[in-house]
Amino acid sequence: MPIYQVATSGVDLSQEQRATLARRFTETHHENTKAPEPFIRVAFTPMPLGLMFTAGEVAPSFVLDAGCRAGRSEVTRRKLMTDLYNVIREVTDLPPDQIFVAVTDTPSSWVMEAGLVLPEPVAEDEAAWMQKLSEMFPGKYDTELKAALASE
Repeated sequence: MPIYQVATSGVDLSQEQRATLARRFTETHHENTKAPEPFIRVAFTPMPLGLMFTAGEVAPSFVLDAGCRAGRSEVTRRKLMTDLYNVIREVTDLPPDQIFVAVTDTPSSWVMEAGLVLPEPVAEDEAAWMQKLSEMFPGKYDTELKAALASE
């Protein structure tokens, strides 16, 4: 469902920091949106200093583009954005002016996961989608299916 794309330049993240960020982004997204954790992806793209610019100048940067399904409230989006920013600060200790966070929305009908177009972020639609996934991948998503059915 969501894809978190992290681009860094002049910011050397250790493998431990990347693993921590991926885990914390996943937890944060799930807590804020209730999206099933197995479908939250995090990708890191490190770039040497000199390939990313701010105000036309080379500068160290941490850019997070959190691509999510459209349909969530402004309150949810702002809390998610703030929580993600705080995670980055805690894990990296970067100065605030080196961190950029964007939460971007994509209509559900424009995204496919496991061969199925994503449902709207509505409990009954998500439960039906999880049911289809459970039929396609027996046993793999039992926990998520139970959670989706419980939230209907």
